[in-house]
Amino acid sequence: MRNLFLFIALLFSISISFAQNNSVDAGGSQAMENYAQLASGNGASYGNSMMFYNPKRYIDGTIHLFEGWNKTAVIHTISDDKFLVKRVNLNLKRNSFEAKMNDSDSIFSFTFNNIKKIVIDNKVYKNFYYDDDNRVYEMLYDTDDYKFMKGFEVKLISGSANPMVNRPNDRYVRGEEFFIMVNGSINPIKLKKKSIYKYLKMDKLNTSKLDKYIESNSLSLKKVDDIIKLLEYHSNI
Repeated sequence: MRNLFLFIALLFSISISFAQNNSVDAGGSQAMENYAQLASGNGASYGNSMMFYNPKRYIDGTIHLFEGWNKTAVIHTISDDKFLVKRVNLNLKRNSFEAKMNDSDSIFSFTFNNIKKIVIDNKVYKNFYYDDDNRVYEMLYDTDDYKFMKGFEVKLISGSANPMVNRPNDRYVRGEEFFIMVNGSINPIKLKKKSIYKYLKMDKLNTSKLDKYIESNSLSLKKVDDIIKLLEYHSNI
């Protein structure tokens, strides 16, 4: 724990209160210098780069999950320490969390090395390797048997000079998709009964029980909350 306090003091050059969580405010020139030190050595286990975004032309939309930089994250490490980082967002192109320094363009990118999970607004985010890349997922239901997860993506839609199209600028469009992890394997699913049942370990009796549970509780498997209820029921059969 002492090493973590030293790490945070070096990273953000602020006073540390020995409370349950350590509070970190990503801002100021000194913080920028400390980020650079982390990227080059001392903090390599938590972050790996500093980036400066200077787009050549205006693009509508954003490559980040949240509209602004007003989110605070609780970072949980593998060693069961935790600390707060302000001005956090998820870069959907890089699949990495980033912290912004005040109103500057300086961005620090966190890796998930030695990070167990990141919590923002009571939502848990974890990193898994899928489709030849590390991706960040929101954990909707998380047990040893099944993990129901939401993934994110962003696409660039080119603008058009045609006035009939009404799209003069390029535009980033964000999307989401859903996955179930079983035995370490991540599988994309649709919010339909057939797609979900495919990855649940069931015999005919359990299938019948699930069908009755869905009907008696008027569940819609197009709704995330109802899928979570179904998975919770299935785990207790």
